[in-house]
Amino acid sequence: MTSDPSTDPAGPRDPTGPRDPVGPRDPEGLGTGEPDLGPETPRETAAALARTLSGAMHVAFAVLPGMGAVRAHGTDGVPLPLVLVTTAAVVGIYVVASRAALRRGEADRSDRIDLLLPSRGWVLALTVVWMASTVVSSAFVWIAFPLFFLVLFALGRVAGPLALGGVTLWAVMAPLLSKETGSLQIGEVLGPVVGAAFSLIAHAVYRRLLIEADRNRQLVARLRAAQSELADSERRKGIAEERQRLAHDIHDTLAQGLNSIVLLSRGARNAHPEAAESFSRIEDTARENLADARRLVRDLADRAPRTTLEQALRGVISRAEMLGESPRWELRIDGTPRELAPAQVETLHRAAQSLVANVQQHAEARRCVLTLAWWPGRVSLDVVDDGRGFDPSTPTTNHDGGDGLHLLRARLSRAGGSVAIDSAPGEGTTVGLTLPTLTQETDA
Repeated sequence: MTSDPSTDPAGPRDPTGPRDPVGPRDPEGLGTGEPDLGPETPRETAAALARTLSGAMHVAFAVLPGMGAVRAHGTDGVPLPLVLVTTAAVVGIYVVASRAALRRGEADRSDRIDLLLPSRGWVLALTVVWMASTVVSSAFVWIAFPLFFLVLFALGRVAGPLALGGVTLWAVMAPLLSKETGSLQIGEVLGPVVGAAFSLIAHAVYRRLLIEADRNRQLVARLRAAQSELADSERRKGIAEERQRLAHDIHDTLAQGLNSIVLLSRGARNAHPEAAESFSRIEDTARENLADARRLVRDLADRAPRTTLEQALRGVISRAEMLGESPRWELRIDGTPRELAPAQVETLHRAAQSLVANVQQHAEARRCVLTLAWWPGRVSLDVVDDGRGFDPSTPTTNHDGGDGLHLLRARLSRAGGSVAIDSAPGEGTTVGLTLPTLTQETDA
């Protein structure tokens, strides 16, 4: 959502519909159990396959260069020093690159699954050295099979398949390039081609598993965030109910007792004029304490624990940041913050949750800025992202099962506010919310 998140929105504009999160509950209904995702998740499957693939790479580069060296010297008659230098170059580059990948994995503490295979530069260097080794002897051609996987995993979605085709072609033509034969046999062609095809299929399957594992991780993070929010909501509700109970108890006991003291002292003063001064002091003291008790009752009943709007928005951003690295979130505060009614804080809080969820799920944005601005008589919240945008004039259906934009408008309308949207395909989105604050200011 957004045209340019670097600009501060001057006026209200607005988003998609809020949705109250529902968190997972444990068997006792305490709301603290972990989500049960079954005995084996896609992430566990992908991690097991990653260990298998990386282990297979190590075995292949430990066995195939040695086999090639034996055949190159024993069958093809290549001088032993040249064979040893060639073999050492291939194995040495792979070993150094693998150790660098291992150090990279130890430094990277993220949750993503890493094969810990050589990086792009090392794979390119290894490919060049392998090509040179096949010129020395076609016996080294079989190193192409583990190399198929390396170029696919290291060079990306576009360069990987292109490099795979180049490695396959070189593996097929190697016997001709080394001048060991004048023509190619069917096995010399089908072997590399079939191997490359199977490598491509295995790579596609593994990538699909990685996608499922990432979706699974995000789902667990959302469930835990919703669970945490539900637990916090229940805690606040419990505190509010306890305050109400205390307010009723104080009103029904202490306040009533102090009121009785006021009445009794007033009657005693009239019955005993000689002690009127003492009874007046008793009445005044009881009145002061009665006033304190009534203020305490009002505070307990009307001012249940609340959070400020800024705190609520920072909580929304913190939960969003737990779900992934993108987009980059920023909260800006303009003007002097004022106290809002709890219902107004709740309205903007829920709206912000919905808008942030929409940015995460649909906008494909790199950056999103939330701007909370305080104006005379009103407060505005703008959510600006640099995502793919959309056409606000085109009727849309909320795909994530949320309340929808029309329900967000209804929520703001009930609170006396408004919603505005500025967006276009490919230009990001700006959503602005505005609520009046005059009523709260007057009450204060």
